[in-house]
Amino acid sequence: MALDIQAISDRIEIDELLVRYSRALDYRDFDALETLFTAEAQFDGGSLGKPVGPSAIRAMIEGTLTGLDATQHLVAKSLIELDGDSAQVRTYLFSQHIRKDAPGLDYYMLGAEYCDQVERTADGWKFAARRLDRMWTVGDRAVIAGRPH
Repeated sequence: MALDIQAISDRIEIDELLVRYSRALDYRDFDALETLFTAEAQFDGGSLGKPVGPSAIRAMIEGTLTGLDATQHLVAKSLIELDGDSAQVRTYLFSQHIRKDAPGLDYYMLGAEYCDQVERTADGWKFAARRLDRMWTVGDRAVIAGRPH
């Protein structure tokens, strides 16, 4: 498959979108997180919820990460299928969540796959739809329940 300069550029920009998402989570930069989604974006987080729109997606993710001492979201190379100004993207994920004061185990890890639809906008590539498909977990899921306030 021969790629032209535009396709190569699009793939690099989409890869950077995925990395910016992980870094926004791990550095708790929720303002930056919101900018990664289109106005009508949908996020299917399974049992975490299915919010629509950047602010609702932020609220779900921020609520999930509240109280954690550390996270690390590692994404693998993506399968990107370009179609003009949109693309289907599938990316493996390994994420670690640490809460030192958890009553049982202090970690929750999961292996998953992100299934995304991304769109080119005037501000670059953004998530239009994102789905988290969990493949396996280890540890205590209560770790991501957050601390009582």
